[in-house]
Amino acid sequence: MSLGDLLQHYRGRARLTQTELAGLSAVSVRAIRNLELGLAKNPRKETIRLLADALRLGGGRRAALFVAAGLQADDASFEALSVLPAVAATRPHGRGADLDRTVGLLRRPTGRTVTVAGLGGSGKTRLALAAAHTLHTGTGVPTLWMSVPRAAGTDAGAYPDGLQVAPASWMEGLLARTGGATAEAARLVGDRDVLLVIDGNDTTPDGDHVSRATMDSLLAECPRLRILETTRTARDREQDRTVQLGPLHDQDVAALGGPHPAPPSPALAVLLDRIAELRPGYRPDTGDAAALREICSLLDGLPRALESVASWLLLCAPDELVSMARTEPLLLAAPPCDTPSGSWVDRALTQALAELTKDQRMLLAQLADWGGHWTVEQVAQRLGLSRASAAVTVQALLQQGLVRRERTDRRIAFSVLNLVRAACPSVPPHLPHLSHPSQRQEEDPHDGADHRRDTRRFGTAAGLLRDRPRRDHAA
Repeated sequence: MSLGDLLQHYRGRARLTQTELAGLSAVSVRAIRNLELGLAKNPRKETIRLLADALRLGGGRRAALFVAAGLQADDASFEALSVLPAVAATRPHGRGADLDRTVGLLRRPTGRTVTVAGLGGSGKTRLALAAAHTLHTGTGVPTLWMSVPRAAGTDAGAYPDGLQVAPASWMEGLLARTGGATAEAARLVGDRDVLLVIDGNDTTPDGDHVSRATMDSLLAECPRLRILETTRTARDREQDRTVQLGPLHDQDVAALGGPHPAPPSPALAVLLDRIAELRPGYRPDTGDAAALREICSLLDGLPRALESVASWLLLCAPDELVSMARTEPLLLAAPPCDTPSGSWVDRALTQALAELTKDQRMLLAQLADWGGHWTVEQVAQRLGLSRASAAVTVQALLQQGLVRRERTDRRIAFSVLNLVRAACPSVPPHLPHLSHPSQRQEEDPHDGADHRRDTRRFGTAAGLLRDRPRRDHAA
């Protein structure tokens, strides 16, 4: 909207006449009339500030008025937009090291771009909130929070725990499109010391994200700007500035009972916090605590999955939920109102699997059939691969969040997430070894009926993992 249209719109919302606005702002009626008619081409910043104060505009509305007037958004707008939800002041359970690393990277002179990556539901948004709050508390740096528009069917602007963040909506309009309007965005930020959080900056088929070229151009124009982005997968050249989130630990330090109980595991702490919000006063007894601990393990310690469990606890007893976690973990990982084929967990797994090659998906399906944990050396030996090929594939699975590191005494071991195993129905016991592309034989078409059945029952992720040649099933 033009300045005149925007000023008239805000005046109408406040139910003020031009004369009344003039009396409240000390700006003449003639000046207001000229602004609304578009006759005043270069309004003074003090005039716009007086009008914004009189209209009681704050945050994005105040900044929008300044931008429409051809002025730089004033400090009051940035201060208003830097107000984050109260939950941002608390450290996420089990993410202390990740939070410290994120803030430490942002404080470095060279840490102007930091990426928080991980599987959907692993708590990237929550960590970014805490990092923005910690940086603001320690240095006073304000935060512009930008949520990249999600694809259809996702929870745009809403987060698993109900957080609502004041978005820099004008920044979204400038940057979240191909090419980006970096010149205008850079003029708004100027030489301010600002943290721009780009939440959900994932590459989508329609290109609806902030590109690396746009971010580099913005950083070049704004010498004191820092950018923190959350995304599913980090870019290869930014591994040294990436914080990779995995599942939360699900092993307790000690039992919950006793006169001086030790803190529960990070995964259980997330679940108990969410239960406390939905069922105030609830405290699990010994049996319930054991059931909840097993649920945390079966759902891989993914924060968003555990928040869904709290919703199910309003309908079912913990013992019933344990049975669900053992037989239908994908169902329990989503709120009761969702279906497995359309839930957040199916979307998260589908997006992660789509980033893999077909050979990598085949290997993942076989690893899911193994059970337990394994090392890169064991993958190479059992599948007849070179160490390099096995390492590259395991690294890809780890970056997509589909496998996790296991705690062992002397070895670095991994295991497939239980939720990924649940998306692998009828995994055949033997799959062909991965080979060089030039050595692959021509594949027979897969059984479309199997694919459609698995997609209906388990979701798109299961369809991707089940998409294998018919002769593989015969083997």
